[in-house]
Amino acid sequence: MTEHAKQCVSVSLNTADDEDDDEDDEEGRKDKRPVASTPVPGSPWCVVWTGDDRVFFFNPTIHLSVWERPGELIGRDISRIIQDPPHKRKKMSVDDTDSKSHSSDLNEDGDDDNRHTSKRNRTEDSMSLVPRPGEVKLLPLELRITHFRDMMLERGVSAFSTWEKELHKMVFDPRYLLLTSDQRKQVFDQFVKSRLKDEYKEKKSKLHKAREEFKQLLDEAKITSRSTFKEFCSRYRSDQRFSALNRKKEQEVLFNQYMSSLKKREKENRAKLRKMR
Repeated sequence: MTEHAKQCVSVSLNTADDEDDDEDDEEGRKDKRPVASTPVPGSPWCVVWTGDDRVFFFNPTIHLSVWERPGELIGRDISRIIQDPPHKRKKMSVDDTDSKSHSSDLNEDGDDDNRHTSKRNRTEDSMSLVPRPGEVKLLPLELRITHFRDMMLERGVSAFSTWEKELHKMVFDPRYLLLTSDQRKQVFDQFVKSRLKDEYKEKKSKLHKAREEFKQLLDEAKITSRSTFKEFCSRYRSDQRFSALNRKKEQEVLFNQYMSSLKKREKENRAKLRKMR
């Protein structure tokens, strides 16, 4: 069994016919608790069944449970998994066995009670590993916000854009579901404010590096005072240092500055030669 399958704990829940009346409320609550789960192959999600035959989805990696199908499972046919709950298969098998051996077990009521109690304890221990639907608060809010911010950084969410334009980068990431709708917008706004200065510095640094590399290309290129910008572009457009500075006007400005400097040096060299004569 894989580690992921171990985390998606599969459990079965058997109820006793002789429960006391004062335990009815408790049993009603237990009916809404998870009773079995099955991992969805090729995804971090599990399908989880509750005692009242409802289905939700659980991600053990980030301890997140949701009622609606996560984005990663949209478009995938998981109907066979949902329609084949493991606890129903086990229960049917147990019922068949019990019906066949009912007469021989009448003298073992004490042992049955002990086994039932032990099985119920194991079941409750197993179910404690699976969160109830909607229990997003299993992770502290600060930690969920941290995961959400990490997701925005990893997905390349731009601080110079809007929530609507950046939404497509985040909506299919499981961490998107860690926060409510209002919390997402609030964290996004805070993220944008804190990232504006950093992103501006990053863009400024990137532009400076592109300019310096373009100047280096000009130095290495075989340019004469008679060269033209059009000729330079035609010859070096495939060079990475040329394409890194993707502003044509700025390329032309730097080229003209280089040409002016080149012509000035040539003029100074000619003047020195005349003095030497």
